Amino acid sequence: MPGMADCNFRIVIATVVIAVAGGTTIGCSSEARPVDLTVAAASALIAQRWSQDDLNHFGVSFHSDELIECGVKNDLWKLVEGSDRGYAWTAYRLTPKGTRILFAIDLKTSGKGHEITLRGPYRFEITGISPAIQPDSRIVELRWEIDWDRAPADLKACLPKFELSGHEVALFKLNGPDWRFVSYLKPEDASAAQGVTPVTDKLP
Repeated sequence: MPGMADCNFRIVIATVVIAVAGGTTIGCSSEARPVDLTVAAASALIAQRWSQDDLNHFGVSFHSDELIECGVKNDLWKLVEGSDRGYAWTAYRLTPKGTRILFAIDLKTSGKGHEITLRGPYRFEITGISPAIQPDSRIVELRWEIDWDRAPADLKACLPKFELSGHEVALFKLNGPDWRFVSYLKPEDASAAQGVTPVTDKLP
């Protein structure tokens, strides 16, 4: 009978729709999506690592004819001598006081290209968060600078404020439902993580 067949067809369609809808609902409720990484969350994770003296050693390079003398005067570093296999050498090394303020130094007697690795204290700002190739990863860009108001007086006496800043690119990954600050990335590694091919100049 046409009426009965039509009725049975409608029942089958309704049953399929209900089953599909029910399956979709169950799937969504059982697999909650993690919260995406926000500026506030990234800032908190960075600050936490820095408070443990971890991932907070940033290097700066600059020229100065007065830096070496100033550091010696303020007991940040001193000249040491040594020898290795008959070869005599001299270099500036951090004093115990200097080690509390700085992480490492590589000072040039020419005054050109001094390299200082800082310990902070810092201020920083997140300037961007972007997705990576891996769905569980994010690329975070940040700008940092020495917190001049909280910096030790001896550091401010010898290092120029305008040189004590920089830019970093950090990798964050999901660890279960939570985000984790993994490491900093070199520019080429950041491009690879985002699936971007760096543009290079081609010779004519």
